[in-house]
Amino acid sequence: MPWLALRTRACSALRRPPPTVASSSSLLPVPRRRFGSSIASHAKGTIREVPILPSRDTGVFEQAYKRNLPVRLPRSRTHLPPACSKWFIHDGNPDFDLFGSPSVITDGDVEEGRPGDWINVPRSSELRTSFWSEHESTFVPLEITTRDALSVLPPGSIDAENEGFERITAPLKILIAYLARPPTTNPTNTSQLDRDMSIYLAQCDLSSLPESMQSDVPIPKLLRPPSSSRGTIKGDIYASSLWLGRPPTYTPLHRDPNPNLFIQLAGQKTIRLLPPEIGDALYHEVITKLSPTSTSFSTAIRGEEMMVGPQKAALHDAIWDPSSIYSDLVGVHGIQTTLRLGEALFTPKGWWHSVKGVGDGVTASVNWWFR
Repeated sequence: MPWLALRTRACSALRRPPPTVASSSSLLPVPRRRFGSSIASHAKGTIREVPILPSRDTGVFEQAYKRNLPVRLPRSRTHLPPACSKWFIHDGNPDFDLFGSPSVITDGDVEEGRPGDWINVPRSSELRTSFWSEHESTFVPLEITTRDALSVLPPGSIDAENEGFERITAPLKILIAYLARPPTTNPTNTSQLDRDMSIYLAQCDLSSLPESMQSDVPIPKLLRPPSSSRGTIKGDIYASSLWLGRPPTYTPLHRDPNPNLFIQLAGQKTIRLLPPEIGDALYHEVITKLSPTSTSFSTAIRGEEMMVGPQKAALHDAIWDPSSIYSDLVGVHGIQTTLRLGEALFTPKGWWHSVKGVGDGVTASVNWWFR
């Protein structure tokens, strides 16, 4: 009976039409041509882009918050965390000027007509050794993923049967040493250590870091409205996290207990999202197939059962594999965005999402759960 009930609930949710992202968000002051273009161009085999707000104006953001729909926030010089320049060397140049002539100008920058906010976005970033060496004794939570040396799959593949996973608390210098090794773009030249192990700083509470680091990632002004404001955002911060590693990094499908503002500090991350009811149905169906007799479903972010073994592979394939039986569902109901330095994503409470670190160099992000 539990299986029948789950199937009935899943089918009911999955038959519903996709959320009307474009029409629901049309109340936001967003240019119709650009805001609706990715929605209108949706076709089978593609996935829609997360809509982007025209600015980081508090009023605009609060309207998005009220609609309970994900939105991408444009990069802004005014809101760029100091960590973006202090913690990293960009494009191999210690003197790289983020505020110089931009090397990457997106369609969004051009259409929004905000040249004063253009940022010189690097192609890749690495750790600034002079900064990190001052904090190498700080203890942080690290995730170590190992692969069987006999595995023949390429780096980045999900090989659940040949992976090991362990969480440790260790000095930051371990991660620094791992990330400081020269990256390679040629898989045949990748060292055995690179192929068989990855180290990731995941969900590190900002309050556990030295004050000198915390000050480089201040709470965004959007989440701290003035006391005189009577807006919908109360300014309550429940938790915050720092994420740092080298792609491919991966966070399985999950949902957060509170709204989430996520800012990319360096590198790139791709996020795929599903509406609450669709994500509920898909997640429960995937987990039930793995354990038909189970009546307990943990949706905790990065639960250990999600990070290794059959559950990791099943959740990954359901969201990311174009040949999955769920690929059409994800294409119809899902939305996606790739964040680069300075860009941010608002994820409403209850929205399911999975995250991948992609591209060259290190990837670093910070987020706050709030209401």
